[in-house]
Amino acid sequence: MYRYEQIGAAPAAWIAAARARESERPDRLFHDPWAHLLAGDTGWAMLEASERASGGENALLPVRTRFFDDVVLAAAHWTSQVVLLGAGLDTRAYRLELPPRLDVYEIDRPDSFTAKEAVLTAADAWPACARRTVEADLRADWRSPLLDAGFDPAAPTVWVAEGLLFYLGSAAVDELLSQAAALSEARALMVADFFGTGLLRLPSMRFLVEQCELTGWPLPFCTDDPVALLDRHGWRPCAITEPGQSDANFDRLPALPDDWSGGDDPTTRTYLAVASNGPAVRPPD
Repeated sequence: MYRYEQIGAAPAAWIAAARARESERPDRLFHDPWAHLLAGDTGWAMLEASERASGGENALLPVRTRFFDDVVLAAAHWTSQVVLLGAGLDTRAYRLELPPRLDVYEIDRPDSFTAKEAVLTAADAWPACARRTVEADLRADWRSPLLDAGFDPAAPTVWVAEGLLFYLGSAAVDELLSQAAALSEARALMVADFFGTGLLRLPSMRFLVEQCELTGWPLPFCTDDPVALLDRHGWRPCAITEPGQSDANFDRLPALPDDWSGGDDPTTRTYLAVASNGPAVRPPD
């Protein structure tokens, strides 16, 4: 379930179901009118099963999506390209008020686009900007297909890795971050989320960890030092926050102080990171 091979299927449908439910709330943090159809029966079943196992609604998912939305929208006045890494069933090119001049590149494996394109076409959905799909495996050569699709390394860019890096091994994460930095010759941001290594010690993760050990698969990627990770690959952190802190709460989560350091076990933290290929400053407005 947690392998990269499945990102375009079950987990993406699960996240779409969470976006659909959020969109139905009167106090919704965003509106995704296509998420219900994109989720399908698989997504709704997974959402129900995951929350039955955890004992309640996963409030992180809509908060994370809104955080990423805000970064993209804030950058839309200066950037000319947005790259959605492991785009899955993301509909930002359609649901956000993005300028028509903007190019949005969605990178994912070919099968991840099949059902998505059918749903959007049937719904007569039109993107707000130029949308370009790029069929590529993020563990292999995705740089060439992206360039072939028209991506301009000399243009300002926002790279979006929402709910992606966990599904990749450490080597693949290193390569992805380095390649994105190398393709960013002009002003650029990287926005990504990370889980601390304590996640892999949770009882709910035991089966997955054991399967990785038995098969030789790399463990899902986690880090307790996203600042060092990003810096090592050419990205200077502008903002590292945790869901629940003031800039990633939206009145949905138990409040965490902005100087939160993880409590009794800092390895169980979740990080939302914005980094620049320039000086380590707050993300540009």
